Parts: sequence; structure tokens; C-alpha cells
Amino acid sequence: MNEIKKSLLITIDFPPQFGGVAAYYKHVCQNLPPDKIIVLAPGQSQDLAFDRRQSFGIVRDKNLAGLNRPAGRLFGKTAQRFRLLRFYRTLKLIVKHHKIQMILVGQVLPLGALALFLKKRRNIPYIFFSHGLDITLPQSSPRKKMLLKKIIASAQSIVANSYFTHDELVKLGAEPKKIAVVYPAPNLSAGHLPDEKIKDFVSRYNLAGKKILLTVGRLVKRKGHDLVLKALPQIIKEAPNLVYLIAGDGPERGKLQDYVLQNGLSNHVLFLKNVNNSDLSAGYQLADVFIMPSRRLNNGDVEGFGIAYLEANAFGKPVIGGKSGGVPEAILHEKTGLLVNPTNTQDIAQAAIKLLTDEALAHRLGIQGLERVHSDFNWPTQVEKIKELLT
Repeated sequence: MNEIKKSLLITIDFPPQFGGVAAYYKHVCQNLPPDKIIVLAPGQSQDLAFDRRQSFGIVRDKNLAGLNRPAGRLFGKTAQRFRLLRFYRTLKLIVKHHKIQMILVGQVLPLGALALFLKKRRNIPYIFFSHGLDITLPQSSPRKKMLLKKIIASAQSIVANSYFTHDELVKLGAEPKKIAVVYPAPNLSAGHLPDEKIKDFVSRYNLAGKKILLTVGRLVKRKGHDLVLKALPQIIKEAPNLVYLIAGDGPERGKLQDYVLQNGLSNHVLFLKNVNNSDLSAGYQLADVFIMPSRRLNNGDVEGFGIAYLEANAFGKPVIGGKSGGVPEAILHEKTGLLVNPTNTQDIAQAAIKLLTDEALAHRLGIQGLERVHSDFNWPTQVEKIKELLT
């Protein structure tokens, strides 16, 4: 293999920020040669401690975080332009100082536009990553769709997180030969917690003797928390000792909490807003079934893959997901979990009841999911595809 080009990843999502995309980029960087990758990411609380633990270089820039916020009228748009200009100046300095040969773009919009401009001015090629909704959401705007097509056309290569995302890119004019599918992989080093920590978690949340249904992810509409809650009364009839753990935070939290209160579900639903790694592992370890019936919304919001399904499989748990977006690539129906109609509460309820009441089936699907994760979804194997693009 030829020598890997020295690359700069520019991304708005990066640890210690929580989330699947941030974790994706962390693992990509950890599996590239440390002298060949530098990250330019937003400054955030506790970033210094995180950065010191990494073998690769990280530069923090406060202007990056603001680039992802919608610009308000007049002064908001002016402030956005100033942030872009300041960030572009920082970008140029880093490229020059570190002799960068390739730009890796974490968010096609707005960062892809800067990479496109830099390519025209400095002839530095770029590769951008796509996770699905980053290319489906902007298509409702003709201006953004046109910009997307320009960024796609000028990219040296594109990394898609699933074949669903691959196909969406082709619809926008991407050449299939330029696209590499690099699946997210779960953190296989997380491991099981010792008994005392599990007992503490169970005691803290009064989970002794409970059947546990678990969802992990941002509380956004496409994830389907709302439809699981609507299906819950039917599920509880068959599993009266059920607790539905909702781990994560997001804009839908208030609506979901109101629904729980208004429908008398408080004894069966537990919201875990600020989840640390230990509690997350405990949730996965204790769960009987993982459920996230993601659906595609009318505005284009869609699940490009769904790393949380693989995280649950990595703990030997069966999973339930919606037949939407890239989810059917994360879940093999009736092999590692069950796929459901994500808009049908009856379908969701029946799948949950099936796995909660048939322990042999649940165990078999969970073990098959665990085996698949270890054989097909590990970061060193996935990142080899990116290394090929960087030579």
C-alpha cells in the first residue's frame, strides 16, 4: 500500500460530545496512523482531558460549534458569515502549518462548502462522510440541494455509513465508484460491568424483578419513542412487570414525558437524561429487548444506519427496529432481531411481546447478533477502506 496522505478531519461532532456520529469519527481517527490525522473540532467542556488521552492531534475552535446553528434574520446571518470567515482563516493556517494533503469533511453542510472553496483556491482534495439524514434533510431546499450536488461532484471520494446512504448519494449524482461504504462499529471494549455496579443501578432505579425494554439515542421524532409509548399498554398486558428505559435527551423529551403522565404510564417508564458510560453499559446489560422503531419523516429525516442496534447486539441482546432507511442493514430480520412497520403500533407491540415472552427466541437472536458484530463490525476492518482512499 502506498503511503497515507496527511489528513485533516473537520467536524462539528466529536467527543467528549455524546452521540453516534461523534463516536464514529473518534474510532476512525483512533484506527488511522496518529501521525497522519489531525482533527479540527469545536471546543467543549472537558475536551482537554479527552484530547490528552488521544494519540493523534486535536485542534479546538469555538467558531465551529456555531456553524451548525440556524442563522436568524439580519444579525444572525451576519454573525454566521463572520463565524465562517474566522473558521476558514483557521482552516487555512492549519492546512499550511501541518502540510495537509487531504481534507476529511465530517458534515457535508456547511463544512463541505468550505472544503469545496479550499479545493478551488488551494487545490487540496477532500473526502466527505455521509450518515444519511445529512443529505436527505437539505433536499427540501432547492438552494441547498444544488450546493450538495456541487460538493458531491467535486469530492475525490465519499464515505457512506450504509448502502441506503450510498443509494441516496447516487440519486444526487454521485458516481458509485467514488463511494466507499464504511459501517459504524460498536465499542467492543466496553465489556460487562461487575455485579456490584449492576446491583447499584438496579437499586437506584428500583428495577429488581422487572422486564426491561430499552431505547438508547437522542430524543428526536424519527427514533420512534412516541410509538413505543403508544404500544406500551398492549405490551404491559402480556408483561405487567415491564419497565421501559429511555436513555438520552433531545427536543422531544417534554412531549414524551407529558404523554407518560397523561396516560398513566409513570410506573412503567423511566427517563435517563444524562447517561454516563457506566449507566449505559448497565442499561444494555440488564435489558431484555432493545427497541427503536425509527421511521422516515416527511421532511427527509431518516436513520442512515443505527449504531445503537449493534451496541445492543454486542451485549447479546435481541433488537427491534423499523423497516426504514439503513436500519435493515443493521438488523437481520429473524436472525439478529425483528424489523417492524415503524408507523404501526400493533406491529411494534407484537414484536416486543414476542421477544419478551419467548426467552429462547430472544436469547438465540441476541447471540446471533453478538456473533455478527464480532465477525463483521469491527473498526480496524472498516477503517482499512478509508486508508485505501487516503493513499
